[in-house]
Amino acid sequence: MTPEEKYLYDLRGYLVLEQALAPELIDRLNQTIDELENLGDEAATARGAARAYVHPDNVYAQVGSGGGLGDYYCNVLSYGGVFEELIDLPTALPYVEEMIGVPCRLDAASFMSRTSTGAFRFHHGGAELLPYSEYAVQDGHFQCVSVKISFALTDVGVEDGCLAVIPGSHKSNFANPLVGQVPDPAHPLVEPLPCRAGDAVVFSEDLSHGAVENRGQRVRRTLFYSYAPAFHCRWRDLADPAAGLAARGNERRVELVEGPAPFQG
Repeated sequence: MTPEEKYLYDLRGYLVLEQALAPELIDRLNQTIDELENLGDEAATARGAARAYVHPDNVYAQVGSGGGLGDYYCNVLSYGGVFEELIDLPTALPYVEEMIGVPCRLDAASFMSRTSTGAFRFHHGGAELLPYSEYAVQDGHFQCVSVKISFALTDVGVEDGCLAVIPGSHKSNFANPLVGQVPDPAHPLVEPLPCRAGDAVVFSEDLSHGAVENRGQRVRRTLFYSYAPAFHCRWRDLADPAAGLAARGNERRVELVEGPAPFQG
């Protein structure tokens, strides 16, 4: 990270990495998702990409009304294939490693699809002591407990339901008054983050973040990869890899999934 990037990340709680994904990688990711979405639920589950659909009683998500499969997320690591290439992506991983500051591991990875009117309410940001998300700096070095990367697989403007944050909220000492609300891009505290396909937003989990309501007709496709210090446990099954990763993956990729010794497993 450059001195400017360090300053901006500490100030705002996030960085935008333009075109972190190469065009051919974006094409392969979207093609794979197209193939999975052409499968029924049972067939997708059998391939390791079980869908979890968003329900109206979800405390975080506002369910979309775009038809088709509806709003859902799925574990992509258990499918494997092209999704494994993002585990140790050289355009993004060095930022994560510096932000966490100690040996780290991948603790979750998922794909999210959001249709028209779908949104995600603000969560985190201020006056919280959550052991899985704390942001800290000590002796000039970042010591973040959770860092996430949001990879845009489609162009996503404000009207398409882009990620939205409250800059600086990762360091607030007061309760966030917007937690639980769908981000309003016109609100003075809210900063929408429109992205082109291939852009990545790297952010502290302690930052208040959500997604603006998708008011367009395009489905928003996003991959989220989450990293934490090696001593942290995984998020349920969201970091379970496809069989055979140890045999086909490079050493660093396998270590990020299994954890470095003595934290493996």
